[in-house]
Amino acid sequence: MLATNSRISAVHEGAEDDFARYRDVVAGIFAHHRRTAIPGTDGVACSCGGAWPCREEMLAAELLDWI
Repeated sequence: MLATNSRISAVHEGAEDDFARYRDVVAGIFAHHRRTAIPGTDGVACSCGGAWPCREEMLAAELLDWI
């Protein structure tokens, strides 16, 4: 998962801890990216200001499928 290399801490080691690392990345994404309604429209956006789902949300969904 090249997209997560800069986000994975070196604290965990071993194959089982790989899952813990990715869970930490997903938790961080969910802490900062949420689906929000656009006032005055029926549309939605990400709390980061991007279109929903933003690239970060897509990455989190992919990681959740993997782990």
